[in-house]
Amino acid sequence: MELAVPIRCIGVEIAKALILATKTPHERPWPSVRSGPKHLVPIANRPILFHHLESLRRSGLLEATIVLEDESGAATMAAVGDGSKWGLSVGYAHCAPGTGLRGALTAARDFIADEPVLIEPAGALHRENIHPYIAAFAKERLDAMMLTISSAAFAKDAPTGYLFSRRAVSIVLESQGTQPDPASDVRRQGGHVRGQHIDGCVPCHGGQDRLLEGNRHMLEQMTPDVAAAGLRTCEFQGPVRVHPTAQLEHTLIRGPAVVGPRSRLSHAYVGPYTSIGADVTIEGSQIEHSIVLDGAELRHVGSRLETSVIGRGARVSRSFGLPTAMSLSVGDQAEVSLS
Repeated sequence: MELAVPIRCIGVEIAKALILATKTPHERPWPSVRSGPKHLVPIANRPILFHHLESLRRSGLLEATIVLEDESGAATMAAVGDGSKWGLSVGYAHCAPGTGLRGALTAARDFIADEPVLIEPAGALHRENIHPYIAAFAKERLDAMMLTISSAAFAKDAPTGYLFSRRAVSIVLESQGTQPDPASDVRRQGGHVRGQHIDGCVPCHGGQDRLLEGNRHMLEQMTPDVAAAGLRTCEFQGPVRVHPTAQLEHTLIRGPAVVGPRSRLSHAYVGPYTSIGADVTIEGSQIEHSIVLDGAELRHVGSRLETSVIGRGARVSRSFGLPTAMSLSVGDQAEVSLS
């Protein structure tokens, strides 16, 4: 993996990231994934946060502190560890719920010290290397760059993240927080501020349509990998990645798509933009533009499933007994669409 060389801004490397793994005021769980932090939900068979960390390292960042709230901290720390898997040095800070950006900056004050810092939510996904924007921040000697991460499918006008100079950090910490956009405080204090659009998405800020959008983003960048020798009864069209331990027979897969370890697919169709997790069983069924999480089962489903998220260990099957009927077990706030 080719890494960008960190830039020096006024004698200080721009190499630190503050990752906000805290809840937003209006955040709601996805109906199919109701437990655990949203940023640990897998897309393209890897947690959202893992994609983000890889993107940061590729853009030249060297250190990161993940700001946590106590209720989700243990799971995130166990998943990420010290960050060495991504070539990063990762630490952790805790802040009280509802304290916003100023609370996160206060919690990570020792980590930031007197250096500029990149601030983004844990669920941010980039479709481009952001190193050129870090370089522009240094070259233009900005105090704040507002980062708006959005795609054509989900335009978003409000800033998603920030690149702050040490002066900007001090201004935000000392402000009363009256402005909805903290960069406004920097601008009012005479700071040099501008915005920057980044092609990507933030799946955690929205419904399951955003989760599926993030899955599409990551699958489009996937490297195909299929050991076709043991899959002679199967057909693969487009970029497809199949784990060596997966077992497939009489299956058609049209990519981009990924099949995880120990999954078993028989007489199945997997269409574009689909992620099949680990230990999944799909038998006599069709699915596309969807996410199937670990341990789920699809058996002889009568219709093709599309734009669906199948939760961990869920089972969708068709009974051939008479009389015919439909039986559902549906949890709180679940979504069921029949056509």
